[in-house]
Amino acid sequence: MVSQRDSMADWLEDEELEWFSVQALPAPPPAPGGPTKKRPRPRRSSAKPSAHRRSGWRPLLLALLALAVAAGGVAAALGGGGRHHAVRQLPAANGAPANAEPAPATSRTPAERGRQQRLLPAADLFPFQPSRRERRANQHDALPRFWDDGQPCSVGCRPSGAIDGWPLGPFHSQHPLRAGLNELRADSLHVGLDIQTRGSHRVFAIQPGRAHIIQAAGGEARVQVGDYIYWHIRVRVSEGQLVRPYRTVVGITIPAYGHLHLSEVQGGVYLNPLRPGGRVLAPWSDHVFPVIGPPHMSSDGSVRVKAFDPQSFIRRTRYQTPVLAPAALGYQVFTPGGKRIVPLHWALRGTHTLPFNLASVIYAPGSSSPGFDCFLTQVICKPNWDYVLAGGLAPRLSQLGLPAARYRLSVYAWDWAGNARAHDAWFEVTSSGVRAVHRPRSGGRSGGRQRSGGGRALGLS
Repeated sequence: MVSQRDSMADWLEDEELEWFSVQALPAPPPAPGGPTKKRPRPRRSSAKPSAHRRSGWRPLLLALLALAVAAGGVAAALGGGGRHHAVRQLPAANGAPANAEPAPATSRTPAERGRQQRLLPAADLFPFQPSRRERRANQHDALPRFWDDGQPCSVGCRPSGAIDGWPLGPFHSQHPLRAGLNELRADSLHVGLDIQTRGSHRVFAIQPGRAHIIQAAGGEARVQVGDYIYWHIRVRVSEGQLVRPYRTVVGITIPAYGHLHLSEVQGGVYLNPLRPGGRVLAPWSDHVFPVIGPPHMSSDGSVRVKAFDPQSFIRRTRYQTPVLAPAALGYQVFTPGGKRIVPLHWALRGTHTLPFNLASVIYAPGSSSPGFDCFLTQVICKPNWDYVLAGGLAPRLSQLGLPAARYRLSVYAWDWAGNARAHDAWFEVTSSGVRAVHRPRSGGRSGGRQRSGGGRALGLS
């Protein structure tokens, strides 16, 4: 598989555009002496020009006008009416202009670049559409922050000497993410972040240190500098070489992969690079809430639910930025009157990379990521994140010791920024097991249920 990807990488290397660098072309420098001011119109003389002067300047002026019209026609034919076709600079998250590396020359036309940058509607990226039973989590849910689990380095543990920014240019502008921590893979749970990119892009370290080449060649080639590992690159450093942040080129991204994988590891444990107090990737923000599908209950009390995390920062390279997997999932049980009788149980809590032997109790059968081939050949790649909500890491509803009655099941999902969303469903415990029921017509507080109203409540409009 690696050799096949490497061959595709070689095939695409000359075809791809260094997208981020082109997107961040710096504005032309101002003219010496400050901005150009409008030149005042010369005052006309009261004296009448002579016939010789009239006959001298008018033909010259007409000739200059004709030349200007002809040049404008050529520019319109070649350049689209004289408009500037330089690629727009991506603004930094704080509104400041971003530092950018010089972009390589490209043979793509302005029209092709415009089509490349055109984003599809966010809802087109969704594996399924939001439900009206979704709502924002509120004070009645009394949810903790998912990263407050008390484990070492769930928060804090900022790498020594690391400098805020991104390992790809522009360094001080947000970059889109293609995948997050603990997403399901064929033989592992994802051990870091995938930063979306395109083409052969220079990779820089964000922390100083000595380079350690873990694998020198192939699709899984990677280099560790300090606490960070940079994957899927063509290595450009030597073993033990001193690396300076944002100055030493660690490697070049492989075009076929369409991303740079970044892992953070301390003491042999893979950490969440987006954790509060320890995040070096900056600026970064996400204000769109996760999406939770209807829970599917079985008579034995097991529950499956689909969920995903839309992102507020999306771009289009060879593909459009996909949705991520949620950072955490859990549930609580309430009486019809809104009294909590079962505290929060976690089905997933992604403060660290979880071992792969837990994959079968976190993900339900049929779960899958879009895969390498989809991102290589398609514009839209949708995952299928189907989770074991009850009956995996969290107990089945039949194991909670609930007496025969009706209850409200509140399902929760968190994204990596800590935004939490809820989905309410109703079930009944009987002598024969657990079964889903309709919501009671009266009574029963759903934690201040809010209709999603499509994308508006998700922050998509």
